[in-house]
Amino acid sequence: MTQTVVESTVSERPDVFPASPKKSTPALSPQVAELMKKESEYIVGGFTPLPAYITGGQGSTLRSIDGKEYIDFIAMFSAGSLGQCHPKLVEAITSTAQTSTIVNTSLRVASWPTFAEMMCRRFGYDKINAAVTGSEAADTAVKIARKWGRQVKGISADKMLVLGVGDNYHGLLSGIWPIMNPDVERDAYGVFDDKLTNVHPVKRTILRYGHIEDMEDCLAEHHGDVAAIIMECIHGHLPTFDQDKQYARKVALLCKKYNILFISDEIRMGAGKTGRFLCSDWLGDDIKPDIITIGKSITGGAYPAAFVLGNNETMSLVKPYQCAGTFAQTPMAIACTTAALKIIDEEGLVARAAKIQDQFLEYTKDWVQKFAFIEFVTARGADFNITLKSDYHNPLVTARRFAALAMHKGLVTYPLEGRIRMSIAMTIPDEALQRGFEILRETAEEIEQYEEIAGGVHETE
Repeated sequence: MTQTVVESTVSERPDVFPASPKKSTPALSPQVAELMKKESEYIVGGFTPLPAYITGGQGSTLRSIDGKEYIDFIAMFSAGSLGQCHPKLVEAITSTAQTSTIVNTSLRVASWPTFAEMMCRRFGYDKINAAVTGSEAADTAVKIARKWGRQVKGISADKMLVLGVGDNYHGLLSGIWPIMNPDVERDAYGVFDDKLTNVHPVKRTILRYGHIEDMEDCLAEHHGDVAAIIMECIHGHLPTFDQDKQYARKVALLCKKYNILFISDEIRMGAGKTGRFLCSDWLGDDIKPDIITIGKSITGGAYPAAFVLGNNETMSLVKPYQCAGTFAQTPMAIACTTAALKIIDEEGLVARAAKIQDQFLEYTKDWVQKFAFIEFVTARGADFNITLKSDYHNPLVTARRFAALAMHKGLVTYPLEGRIRMSIAMTIPDEALQRGFEILRETAEEIEQYEEIAGGVHETE
């Protein structure tokens, strides 16, 4: 796939801030304000999305409770990679729902063995296990790797390590949360496991994503105790796509060198959205992960399902009552996954993701030079990031304010610390895609003119 990448550059011009911003967005609607009040009163957890309460949608158009329409540039954190209400997915859901409500591990699901055969053959593995969420799949993969570490590699339980890498996301269950970046809020829950970590076991420094020297240093001393490394092969936050690919490849080669299982977490970025079906497909023909986890968009977001695939050396270690779930390999999960895979294949959506990337990078190729607050712009297929400069000290420019202003203009994205994250449905029409690009540009051009942006500060801040 041809890729034009906007490299990270530092503007040589001094920051010039507008003297007195005068614009303000309209206030949030009474309907939104009422729902926010109820949310504050009754709901805990979740994330910190923009104040757009969605009632429905079609394709890449979303409708909110106050009658507004938005172009969808977040696709429900990549889960909705086929857009809202794809007719073939709707058909799979409705026809299956009319056949059975649920069949699960209490009996045998008739479609499960044939589906399992198809998945193993498609991805080139011997065995499959089903889960519901990405967190469960990651937890299961790590659990299997630990058993392999004890029974095959011969690591004692008190010394065994499973490592992650900095900034990767694997979920918030207690069994997998410890492998992500150390966090004071996580510590408050007492969720800590120094054997399941992305921190050097002695130096206590994070094994930084993109810095292969960190992992080399760690494994040179501790490789004998490491059962597995789990990572998102294409994480998407480095300045260039090639940096992601080269880093993941080098980690995989270290695993080969030291007899360590390499686990590719494909939950967020897999299923075609990077321009190849699996992120690990970018690492070279000589690299095949020992275990993969895949979920979220594997059903087009139509039903929660996740899967763990691996070869006999690892997967045959799993016995009954060790890796199972009530809502795992249900008929609905199987039907939605089968339909989603068929849609991706028949509509050529992997190639479409690559084209979306090229369109975005072409449209934004001069943004680093044009907008003093942008550090770099990246795309991994249909997944985009606009990263803001940390040393651009204008309080009018934050990721939250940027995303909120874009929302008022009719585009939904997701603000994170210092960057605007976007995930695009691979089925998005070109007209909607281009209009989304235009709204991003308008937002970048105008953000410093706005003093008040409704929703520009999260209510918990």
